Amino acid sequence: MRHPAKFSKELLPVFEKHLKGLSDVLDPFGGTGKLREVVPTATIMEIEPEWASLSGAIVGDATAMPFADKSFSAVCTSPTYGNRMADSFIDHQPKKKYVRNTYTHAIGRKLTKGNTGCLQWGEEYRRMHEQAWKEVHRVLKPNGLFLLNISNHIRNKEEVKVSEWHLAAAIAVGFKLVKEERIATKRQKMGEHAEARVDHEKVYVLKKV
Repeated sequence: MRHPAKFSKELLPVFEKHLKGLSDVLDPFGGTGKLREVVPTATIMEIEPEWASLSGAIVGDATAMPFADKSFSAVCTSPTYGNRMADSFIDHQPKKKYVRNTYTHAIGRKLTKGNTGCLQWGEEYRRMHEQAWKEVHRVLKPNGLFLLNISNHIRNKEEVKVSEWHLAAAIAVGFKLVKEERIATKRQKMGEHAEARVDHEKVYVLKKV
């Protein structure tokens, strides 16, 4: 069972730098648990049972987490980006011109209710992530660290400012920005507009206030 959007390898040294010495770290959008390559003791939560089973993760929803207030010293996660990876059709290509790499294709069924992997950029996407960041703030200890990996994408030949929105949303629920890391990563080159990709991802280093 593959996952279509694991952490890029270029991000792991950035996480390691900021999470050094911490063991009580949470990834609420955990996927297959790749954060454990950096923090072996990390708590992983994932909404899809198939992906959760690959790392022994807790099956749960990032907008309603089953953890007590002030449980973790750090949260390190990457939400879905609101891009075409949220396409929900299985396939409509009679001649298989393009390789599909969406969440729905990877798991081979309709996604679980509450999985933001089925949401394109829009009001519902923003509403669910606002709630997720409120939950992150709740489960973090005072002065807890929040590493948020996110990326913009191209839609109709224009850059959608997803990263900037997430930063503003995190600040609005009670975080302050400590540092912004910009990391060049190998982007997915799939689909009709494979070359129209933002060439980097961001990691926002935030603290609970």
